[in-house]
Amino acid sequence: MAAVSGAVRLLAVPIAGRETASSRIRLYDLVARLPGRFAATIASPGGDADLHRHGPGQFDVVYVQKDARPAVVDFCRRAADAGVPVVYDIDDDFGTWPGMAEEAMCDLATTVTVDSQGRASALGRHVRTEPVVLPCMIDLASESARPGLRPPPRDVAKVASFGNRVSLRNTVPYLAAVPAPLDTYVIGPPDAAGELPGLRLVPFNLGAFVADLLPADVFVLAHGEQEAPLKDNNRLIMAMSLGVPSIVSPSPAYLEVLAGLGLDWLACRPGDVGDRLARLADPVVRGEVGRICFEYAWANYRPERCASLLTSVLDAARAQAS
Repeated sequence: MAAVSGAVRLLAVPIAGRETASSRIRLYDLVARLPGRFAATIASPGGDADLHRHGPGQFDVVYVQKDARPAVVDFCRRAADAGVPVVYDIDDDFGTWPGMAEEAMCDLATTVTVDSQGRASALGRHVRTEPVVLPCMIDLASESARPGLRPPPRDVAKVASFGNRVSLRNTVPYLAAVPAPLDTYVIGPPDAAGELPGLRLVPFNLGAFVADLLPADVFVLAHGEQEAPLKDNNRLIMAMSLGVPSIVSPSPAYLEVLAGLGLDWLACRPGDVGDRLARLADPVVRGEVGRICFEYAWANYRPERCASLLTSVLDAARAQAS
């Protein structure tokens, strides 16, 4: 993003590179869609050289995506002391990434953004002001492969899931309940095959991600019961953005979306997967569900809308600090 006269100088600090979904959809692809008045510098993930090279006074606002390493906390503390607002985005449980001081970051941040209302409620005691829910935008990975809304095939032949190691582990009981002869596969970390008994693993590749998703007629997405109350809906929104129905665990974030669309019957326990697939076997039903999902996802989670929400957060943090 090129600097312009009078630009808002933004330092963005990601937890990882673009191959990591949360960094991709909550920083790299989001920051790229901020208005032209923002001049963004994106720090190299996981390293301290950029933080040592830049002083907090060189920026008007700092946006930190999940990274709470000691060097980042120190930089943000100096920024706060200099009157530079810090926005800290956290979409994971504390301790998910080792060596992080998330509580310290929440305490010093001008504003904390989170991915779900459940997480906002859980973090209330750690922050100065109520956290702001910043929804996960639709993942634009391998965007050129998207065909738009397609009519469904006559029969359901392939059932798939995707996500990180923990997400896929929670999905195993659901996919195990998919009746034969339907083909099941999962897209995930290349070294996760040993944790997915009986399932075909398609190793995640950023450039091929959407193309690997497209053969699926139905997705199955699940959260573990313990972490479900805090989890967001980003995998469901990704599936919806392709116009493909998803059978999901009864997680609050999933139920909130589906109930509002009259599709809460798609949420179930593993023992009901066969019944839900039977209901989706009718291509007319599947097509209508896919259309509703597609239109909802693009109306509410399109990148431009989420970038507008982040813009409001950054502007409000600057106003609060001035």
